[in-house]
Amino acid sequence: MVHSGPNLSNHAESIVVAHHHALICEGIAKILQEAGFHVVGQADTGHSLFQLAVQHNPDIMLVDREVSEVAPDTIRVLTEKLPRMAVVILTQPQSTEAFLPILQAGARGYLSVNLSSQEFVQALRMLAKGDIVVSQEMANGVKVELAADQALKSKDDISGREREVVQLVCKGATNREIAERLIVSEHTVKVHLRNILNKLNLRNRQQVAAYAVQEGLVTDIKSEDASGSTS
Repeated sequence: MVHSGPNLSNHAESIVVAHHHALICEGIAKILQEAGFHVVGQADTGHSLFQLAVQHNPDIMLVDREVSEVAPDTIRVLTEKLPRMAVVILTQPQSTEAFLPILQAGARGYLSVNLSSQEFVQALRMLAKGDIVVSQEMANGVKVELAADQALKSKDDISGREREVVQLVCKGATNREIAERLIVSEHTVKVHLRNILNKLNLRNRQQVAAYAVQEGLVTDIKSEDASGSTS
């Protein structure tokens, strides 16, 4: 199934939704449309999803974990091809086995189907502001995987300033934006990032984001004031 929506407005986030059950896909689309998002396409297979993503280049691509052909390698290809698009995975809370590879591939969200519609919409609004969004129950469940992976070391290994850099990276800030926020040069930011990667035995910014999830540096969706996110 491929369904294309209306033309985009310049003032709302555009979204492509994919779910292997068409009825659920339509329900999610209705929730998002009522919240002010523009659903520009719906799909029930990985192939049709990619067609819609390339056609519309949406702000957000929301994908059910059970949709076929959606794997870390394909997410990596899509995020490289469409860098402005934020990929969000929707899944059962116990399905944490692919959490790290998906974040490392470039996804910016991992949400539980147990979220209420209000929490769900709030998470996507946070994503639109540049945050990485992960349901708290997902973050808690994946700590076992992170420990087993042994890629991350203690947060005590990084300095206070490096921790600030980690938090800003997690929010999607560029090196220039981090430099402006911390009132330092971009070269200094690059040095901090290199030191963080070396100390924590990480390879890229996506893994830094995964570290931030493990250490509780990602904003908890439920802790945000939902009323402050609505217009």
